[in-house]
Amino acid sequence: MESMEQVARTVEPDSGPEDKPRRIGLFDFSSVYRDRDLVYFQLSPWVGVDPYGYVWSPKGEPVDSPDDAAAQTFEHVQGPWYRWSESW
Repeated sequence: MESMEQVARTVEPDSGPEDKPRRIGLFDFSSVYRDRDLVYFQLSPWVGVDPYGYVWSPKGEPVDSPDDAAAQTFEHVQGPWYRWSESW
């Protein structure tokens, strides 16, 4: 996860999701983007599949925003890393 953390530290603020695949370490991500203090590493590449992947959250456990239309879940992995999934 060290290579992912290096990427997380360089992602521009509020970059928004990009459909630009990236290989980081052993993973192929469909997109990597920052939303506020969180950096999302999205694994799900198919349209119609609920997004999932990992989130880097250096300020603590992420919380699902009540303003979002989708429900997000976060499961702690280690340090600032969480498994993330979104359901519409």
